[in-house]
Amino acid sequence: MPVKWLLIAAAAVHLAAASSPPEPITTIDVGVRENMQTGTVQPPLPKLTAEQSERINFGKYAVPPTLQSLLDLRQELGDPERLYDAVYFFVNTENFRYFSTPGDVVVFGNVGVDGVHYGFLTDYGTVTDLEEAPIVCISPMDFDRPVRIVAKNLKDFLRLSLTDANLVLNPFGTEAEYLAAQERWAEEEKASPYQRTEEEKQARLEVIHELQKRISLPELGLSAFSYVQKTSEERGRQVTIRTLDGLGVTTPLEQGRLHEEFKVSKDEPIDLSKLKAYLAGAPRASKLALLRDLQITRVLPNEKELQPLLLEEMQLLGLKDEAARIQASY
Repeated sequence: MPVKWLLIAAAAVHLAAASSPPEPITTIDVGVRENMQTGTVQPPLPKLTAEQSERINFGKYAVPPTLQSLLDLRQELGDPERLYDAVYFFVNTENFRYFSTPGDVVVFGNVGVDGVHYGFLTDYGTVTDLEEAPIVCISPMDFDRPVRIVAKNLKDFLRLSLTDANLVLNPFGTEAEYLAAQERWAEEEKASPYQRTEEEKQARLEVIHELQKRISLPELGLSAFSYVQKTSEERGRQVTIRTLDGLGVTTPLEQGRLHEEFKVSKDEPIDLSKLKAYLAGAPRASKLALLRDLQITRVLPNEKELQPLLLEEMQLLGLKDEAARIQASY
């Protein structure tokens, strides 16, 4: 399903549902769905209030000014659909996540289709201010690589979304592939039955104008495609250990220590006794890399022995916020 259609379909679905109160977004519901898809039914976790869910999502961090401006604008517009029509995502500060959402991501928005959502990558709590945190796109249905860094910070992300939201949602190997997709989407949009009226186009421009009055968005300085590519390349130079999800870890290895890899795959069972021995002596950076690899290769709610072991290790590593996000999501 081309993402251009995904965006149009999402808008149509939500506009059609606008006359009835929206269902509350709860992390508990997401967890239950994931378990049912794999045939495993677990006792439901206590239902969280929106305030509790937001507190778990943000952990030690405050809501950054740019995100607060978006929240204020959404409130003043009175209808979340109006802001969605401008930026193509729903602003969401609750702990909305799937099993593939990294524990060190603070979620701030979701597309409304296929579980796609966006968040601040905190690099296991080392980012000091979410205003400057890298932005990731999580696509749970993309099983090969569900997580990608798409922008250096939230302001750049907003500029990118206003330039071409499809580029945020889709990975492209080359600019030629991207340009070809743009042409194809343009033709599909012309043939689409979901066309904006002139009034809807004007309403969207008014929201964008108001957003830009409140938030000073930088120019990317490059083509949108080149910006995304450069951001990905810069991330690659920052990581100390590469991981299966493509994010890597930026924590440096202790002096005199080398990376100790604990290999995992989707197809091989994990020897818990070997894992415990590994966790007892591996460098911190190596353990963080393993956490990423395990989240991308395992549905942790179904791992009755592995998940408690990992949550305990995260507590020992001082990753209380990250552990709480994962535990409250399933």
